[in-house]
Amino acid sequence: MRSLKSGHWVALLCMVAVAAGCGSTRESAWDTTQSAGALDEASKAKVADLLQKANTAWDGRNDITQAKAAVDYLKQATELDPSNGQALANLSHAIYFYGDCHLRFDKDNPDLYKNTHEEGTKAAERALAALSPAFAEKMAAGSRIEDALDALDRSAVPALYWRSSNLGRWATLESFATLLSYKDEVRAIMEFCLAEEPTYWYQGPDRYFGIFYARAPSFAGGDMKKSAAHFNASMEAHPDYWGTRVAMAEEWAIKEDNKELYLELLDYVLAGDPNVIPYIKPENLCEQRKAKILKEDIDEYF
Repeated sequence: MRSLKSGHWVALLCMVAVAAGCGSTRESAWDTTQSAGALDEASKAKVADLLQKANTAWDGRNDITQAKAAVDYLKQATELDPSNGQALANLSHAIYFYGDCHLRFDKDNPDLYKNTHEEGTKAAERALAALSPAFAEKMAAGSRIEDALDALDRSAVPALYWRSSNLGRWATLESFATLLSYKDEVRAIMEFCLAEEPTYWYQGPDRYFGIFYARAPSFAGGDMKKSAAHFNASMEAHPDYWGTRVAMAEEWAIKEDNKELYLELLDYVLAGDPNVIPYIKPENLCEQRKAKILKEDIDEYF
């Protein structure tokens, strides 16, 4: 068995440093975002064409070149029209998929993987600023994001969800101290998402809290019972979104030293038909790839 699974001795040492500010900081998009002017007809047509191309590429996102193309088309469209909050939220989502389901498997370029999720975080921040000028004003004035959520409504859930997903992955790759430094804002954001639209992205807010409560130490809000309850709520609502099972195996079963559950969760994914929900076949194929690696590495965890 590994000594303090997932390097938690390092994590615990870093906890002390968090109070002293050892976590990395980042420049958010609302530090640099500028207001956009009105588009002329030619620009509107160009944006529409780029968004259509992005949708077509997104349908083929299981292929890395198509996943990257979807990101690139969305980038071009939102550079032309930075006021399109929905397209920016979609860009954040596309970047997350490109990083999580393609770049994470490229062991030769870890910095690209990490930096891609930072880029996805900024895309979501631009989306939030576009969706709510009042929110943008609060953030530009130096407000903490958890104190500016009252300027948002349910339409902001996709941008908030993908910001948290990208930010969480970037922070994890940066350092455990960095991850902990964002825990309060992430908790507040996901509580907002859970209250406003709990079913978003196949019960995503519950899945996120399953990870959150499992990953955090108890003195930083971790709670394995709460984690299991959220994971189970997400799986019960959408049993065929396999990302929840893989996340529970990796985050909960390992920490609880539950080899039986670990295998049960992974075997369910590996034995399944990835086309069970056609729209997310690429996501489920990605989760099967993760599950295969986790099962092959079982001796590292138990």
